[in-house]
Amino acid sequence: MNTKTKEILDDVKERLREANDHRNIANSERILSVAAGAFVLYTGITRMFKTPLTSLAEVTLGSALILRGATGYCPVKDSVCPGHDVTIVERIVEE
Repeated sequence: MNTKTKEILDDVKERLREANDHRNIANSERILSVAAGAFVLYTGITRMFKTPLTSLAEVTLGSALILRGATGYCPVKDSVCPGHDVTIVERIVEE
């Protein structure tokens, strides 16, 4: 792997770690976001030659939803509800 590719991958990894540190989306919402994003992205790709402008919008929206779910950070939610962090509750099951 050349150095430029390695630098880009390292930058992407660092941004994902940073976004994960500043999560504002719950895990269930993340799963739904990735699932919906995958569906919208698939729909956009399959209709690319029938309706190119609509498909481009679907591909963009689907990619954004997948990124939102993968990182756990939503800038729109952050701007609407600033300072609202997600509380992660761990259940302890006693046997």
